[in-house]
Amino acid sequence: MCPPPTASLWPMERSRPSWNGLVVFDLGEVLATPIDLYGRLAVVLSVDEELVRNAYWVDRDAHDRGSSVEDYWAGVATRVGAQPRAEISKQLAEIDASAWATIRADAESVLADVKAAGSRIAILSNAPHPMAAAARASGWGQYIDHWFFSCELEVAKPDLRVYEIVTERVGVAPRSILFFDDRQVNVEGASASGWDARLWTSGERTREVLLDLGIL
Repeated sequence: MCPPPTASLWPMERSRPSWNGLVVFDLGEVLATPIDLYGRLAVVLSVDEELVRNAYWVDRDAHDRGSSVEDYWAGVATRVGAQPRAEISKQLAEIDASAWATIRADAESVLADVKAAGSRIAILSNAPHPMAAAARASGWGQYIDHWFFSCELEVAKPDLRVYEIVTERVGVAPRSILFFDDRQVNVEGASASGWDARLWTSGERTREVLLDLGIL
């Protein structure tokens, strides 16, 4: 039986996992913090930024699960009152993918140090196909051993099947997987699957946890 989800950020009492070197990171708002994403999209669409912010998330879950670039961005354009055109959709998708696949300097430093210390690293992200491709092509991709994206899995966090798939594919006991995510519901899903799941709060705190566990 899996342990119940935990609501605490950092459990005060737990046995140290038998680490075999797998640390899993979410991407958006954990490693990557896009700057002015909605503003850049709004410029292309020639509309107010707030309209884009609201329209952006309406069909995002379906896009993260694999819907096409054309369908998703045509929907965003229509909702903000812009003309949906293929060339515009492509431009919007490129801006979006680049923003979410560009990680902070402190995040890349953590990845480099975890890798240098001998641990394997995985990315588990709810993301559409363009974002997955941009992440794999990035310079920091050199540190990643396993990639898991909802668009390719056709299932998204916090569905428990996501964590089962990752566990099966990496061949690691659930208790030996350390996971950082910025959404409590995703942390709870991972905890329910037996992972050592932590709510991401800052790059500094992430490094502290890795030091405390002896991973760094």
